[in-house]
Amino acid sequence: MIKAVFGFFAGVAVCGLLLFGARTVIPVLAAPDDGASENASLGLAGLLPDFEKIYHESLTMPFKKAESKITDPDIAAYYRDLMETTGLTADAE
Repeated sequence: MIKAVFGFFAGVAVCGLLLFGARTVIPVLAAPDDGASENASLGLAGLLPDFEKIYHESLTMPFKKAESKITDPDIAAYYRDLMETTGLTADAE
């Protein structure tokens, strides 16, 4: 029984010391730097690709490829009108 109580308090003490040590190493409440560099202002968002553009291209590319294969001018004009009506020819920007 005494070993269990001692083990509990020793575990609480060790975990408390670990948390205190982590707080001193990891700057959780760091003050903002007034002279921040240009790289720090964008953060990780600058490294991410443009997902909206990729998504738009992946949706419209098959329709654009199919349009290039149409040889009949009447069907091509109808297909172009259909694509414009549904918004498949609009730019992603």
